[in-house]
Amino acid sequence: MTPADRTSARRWPAAAALLVALLAAPLPWTAARATTYLRLGPDQMLDKADIVFVGTVSSVSVSVKNGRPWTAVTFDVGTPIEGIATDANGKATGPKVLSFLGGDATGGPALTVSGMPSFKDGERVLVFAYDQAYASPIVGFRQGLWQVTDAGLVGLDGRRLSLDANGDLVAGGAGAPLQQIIAAIVKHLGAKAGGQ
Repeated sequence: MTPADRTSARRWPAAAALLVALLAAPLPWTAARATTYLRLGPDQMLDKADIVFVGTVSSVSVSVKNGRPWTAVTFDVGTPIEGIATDANGKATGPKVLSFLGGDATGGPALTVSGMPSFKDGERVLVFAYDQAYASPIVGFRQGLWQVTDAGLVGLDGRRLSLDANGDLVAGGAGAPLQQIIAAIVKHLGAKAGGQ
């Protein structure tokens, strides 16, 4: 091997590393990237949740805050379970608004966040949420959200919220009626409060 060949051979790995670095760098027109999150079980999500309720989406709107679009989703709370203000009869005192990073603001910026839940007016859902501002207030980014359907409570991953033989919540299985799921949630939250 000649000295020129050895120099060329040493330059090749450096050039390849530079090419890989350039290809991996974000491009100025890149609007969305993959979103990753740790898979949580329903009981783990309940342990993290500040707010738990069954509600119906009454409005979805997008506004710009600090140059970024945020989607505000308003829920009419039908069944307040945790962290929702209630009156003497146990009814929610008003709607609950949760804000999600992203959306398409009229005349403003648009931002798509990969994997972010989306909502439709009239959709009925079970929500496990944080009471702090995050890109997604849903516990587990999107995992603490189930659509209430005739087939049971269905998560965004397609799995049903079910009960195991001990009456504890599990993701997957045949599903269970909403009232049984709510009873299991109340039982878990009561045990959590008793253990603190």
